[in-house]
Amino acid sequence: MIPGLLGIMLSLTGSSFTWGIITFAGEFVLWRGLILTAAGALFLVAINEANPVQKRAQAVLASLMIWIVGGMEILSVVLSSVPGEGARWLTTLEGFIASYQEPVIPSILLLPITLGLVLFIYLDGGKNEGKE
Repeated sequence: MIPGLLGIMLSLTGSSFTWGIITFAGEFVLWRGLILTAAGALFLVAINEANPVQKRAQAVLASLMIWIVGGMEILSVVLSSVPGEGARWLTTLEGFIASYQEPVIPSILLLPITLGLVLFIYLDGGKNEGKE
């Protein structure tokens, strides 16, 4: 939720911010911020939910929202690293590898955490299926 709110704030001021390997920059900072804020709010609602099925569903939905934003950024990096400069159609190997550098947006750093959460929910749901 905090990265989303920071992204919204920076997009409204028209500035960008980079700290270590995390960056808040690009054309769609406002939309990424809104989606990350909504995902964070869903996680907070899921924590306070009494029904375990709804709790799991809200956590998976929030994870999917983060995956969409992170996946779009990964696809953008991959597709922008392929074209070459000038008259070349494809870039060199060095240019291809050089395009995969830091900094990254916060949703890419959240991808492994949410993947672990969904795997935990999936594995735990199979054990507790008859108990609900």
